[in-house]
Amino acid sequence: MRKASVVSLVLVGALLAGCATHRPPAAADGRVPGPDDEAGSVAANILYVPGRGLLCGASGLMAGVVMLVTFGQSYDSASELLHGGCSGPWVLGSSDIRQAVP
Repeated sequence: MRKASVVSLVLVGALLAGCATHRPPAAADGRVPGPDDEAGSVAANILYVPGRGLLCGASGLMAGVVMLVTFGQSYDSASELLHGGCSGPWVLGSSDIRQAVP
């Protein structure tokens, strides 16, 4: 039992060390997000995150209805509905706000 807890502790430590050293990639255009971008991302997340939750929930319900109505024959369509509503970033970061405008 003691050996399993030591192994678990080492694995958790390795996971935390890996997450602590992770840094997002640098922007391709060389722009560095500023404090105004951080404030903009916080303000945008006030509506963006609940909106994404509603969209994902509604697409999940629609996918379930499609599966029920077609008796599971339209699995690909239901999967596309769910993937379209629930994939992608759920939280906007300052680098998402600071995008190069062509």
